[in-house]
Amino acid sequence: MRILTKKLFIAAMALLIMAMPLFTTMTTVVYAANEAVPYEKTDVLEDLSSSTVKGVPFDMVNYPFNDNGEIQVISFVEYCYSYKANMRGNYGLYIYIYNPKGLNLSIKETQNKIQMAVSYDADGNPTNYEKFNLKYCSKSTGDYNNLFYKFKVIDREINGTTFSDRVNSNARRYDVSGVELTTYGASSATDYGVCGTYIFTGFAEGYGPDENAKSTLSCDVEYLETIELSVKHTFYRSETSALGAGHQNQLDTVYFSVPKRFFDRYGTLQRIKAEWYEYKTKEILVTSNSDFYNAASPYIGVPLGNSPNEYGLYEYVEDIGYSLGIGAGKAGDMYVAQWGWNLGDGYLHVPTNVLYYMFLVDNIEEYDPYAETVTIGGVQSNDLYEWIKNYSKSYTSGRLPIKDGNISADLFESDIDASRKMNNENGVIKMGYSYYDFDADVDLQTLQSWSSTSPSFWDNWLNFGLGAAFTGGPNEESKTVAPIQILKASDLTGTNTEIAERLLVNVSDVDSIKAEYNNATTVSGASDEEMVVVMFRFATSDYYSEAVDIIEPNAGFLWSDKHIEGEAYIAQESVFFDFDIIQLTFNKDGDYTVIPVVSSPIDIVNDVTPPTNISDGLEWWQIILAILLVVLLLALCYPILPYVIQGVLWVIMLPVKLVKAISKGVKKFKQNKE
Repeated sequence: MRILTKKLFIAAMALLIMAMPLFTTMTTVVYAANEAVPYEKTDVLEDLSSSTVKGVPFDMVNYPFNDNGEIQVISFVEYCYSYKANMRGNYGLYIYIYNPKGLNLSIKETQNKIQMAVSYDADGNPTNYEKFNLKYCSKSTGDYNNLFYKFKVIDREINGTTFSDRVNSNARRYDVSGVELTTYGASSATDYGVCGTYIFTGFAEGYGPDENAKSTLSCDVEYLETIELSVKHTFYRSETSALGAGHQNQLDTVYFSVPKRFFDRYGTLQRIKAEWYEYKTKEILVTSNSDFYNAASPYIGVPLGNSPNEYGLYEYVEDIGYSLGIGAGKAGDMYVAQWGWNLGDGYLHVPTNVLYYMFLVDNIEEYDPYAETVTIGGVQSNDLYEWIKNYSKSYTSGRLPIKDGNISADLFESDIDASRKMNNENGVIKMGYSYYDFDADVDLQTLQSWSSTSPSFWDNWLNFGLGAAFTGGPNEESKTVAPIQILKASDLTGTNTEIAERLLVNVSDVDSIKAEYNNATTVSGASDEEMVVVMFRFATSDYYSEAVDIIEPNAGFLWSDKHIEGEAYIAQESVFFDFDIIQLTFNKDGDYTVIPVVSSPIDIVNDVTPPTNISDGLEWWQIILAILLVVLLLALCYPILPYVIQGVLWVIMLPVKLVKAISKGVKKFKQNKE
């Protein structure tokens, strides 16, 4: 088209000063771009040198390097919008960053984002915000290295529409709450407030109703109310779970302070929208046996080097000298295990050919929710997080689509807990990218205990041992909590243990929660204001931790010589990367107000803690009672005892006979084929 051969123009380079309470109308800025060069490829300094910012021609003197300066968005640009759909080939949104510290910002598209409104109510108020990736275009170099960056907003469909579909052609409105930028070497992005509503009117030259008319494009910038949050995290684990032995409920909570004036003006906090990337770790092995640790270390992240036989079982690797097994005992002439590593094909078990995590601790004790993690033989969250970030031994399953793309997917299961999955009008929770708008009255978090399932005698025996069968098993109440809780002074009374139990948080975080509350409710000077502390419980997941026997097949003669108990366990937990709060929704007598949030994303990786039951734990009286019960049963069954024994042996040997029959059948099939 003739219009596309004209020089392209850029207009409305709007200045945005951080934290300004009011924005002024901006003068239209027009400059000609080289028609042979797409706008996203033009140089950032050339663009700025031809622009006017806040009615004043751009001058480098006003933008010096400054070690104490803060990153700012100095321009938000609408480029070549047309109300005609067939003329939007050059349409785009761009931002210009002033980076006074000269930080080396990432140029990877997935590591930098902008948060903007995508829907509005009948009165024109934003009702929903989303993030969009930022595509790196150019940056200043030489004497001004890294001082300015230029990015393009990567548009995508939201409910079937893009920005060009959503805006009013006569007054295109873009509400920008903040930008997230990642510095090379940083684990997560930093969110910088923009707080601007940009309203563009008119058209660039060649893009309006009259293609021959000069540019009439102009932009007004208004202040957009936002809430800046500093988000912190804590977690809680119950003693039991409805899933049985080895399972606990894990409740993840974040807390933050919100200025009280928002509650005074807009009412109660009704909803919180957040996003994150969710994954479930594979088995994390923790041991206090240094001999085993040293022998197994070369094999972490490495296949054992053997191949499964025709039944899917692996041979024992002699060079390691050790095996791992859960419930690896002898039954008849067949070895069985619930889980195992390097057990060999003499065992029937859930096979694990590769271990991806291993930590050495001083000792291992049963889980105590109020004890220090290290004291009971756990692994602190920072250590697990560093392992995940630094692991580089294998990428068989590829890499996670987060961070710098270097986190191995081998460390995680192929899916998350089935109970975690959700897909409805409020959001989607699945493996990988998830988002959800939690309602205070609807999205309750439930921690269902083992005792709430009314387990039978046999359920308790199979899950927690013979002692539990006689005592009725572990007794714990189920808990149901609202996702949003406003912290009160009465919530923080008593000892740290009492507070942790009341709030369902980690006892080691109680002092931090107290400090948050005291700082929020204490007003120091005219520049300070009263705040409200919000506890946001966003996830209840399954934490699995079970004792593992270390086995030395070639050690000693007796079975007890070969088995080492209480010196190892495996654990699995849900982790949440780049967890970020998007917006808060307030409710005042049915009138809902959505306020966007400026908040840097955080990574949530919890401590690894030992099992709640390492041994059966029979008391002396329970052992005597069990013996008496066995004697009584034998006396009652004496006339038919031989038949009972024969039947039990037949059931035990049935799987062995089945395997042998299959083996013979396979061999016969091969012989016939030959």
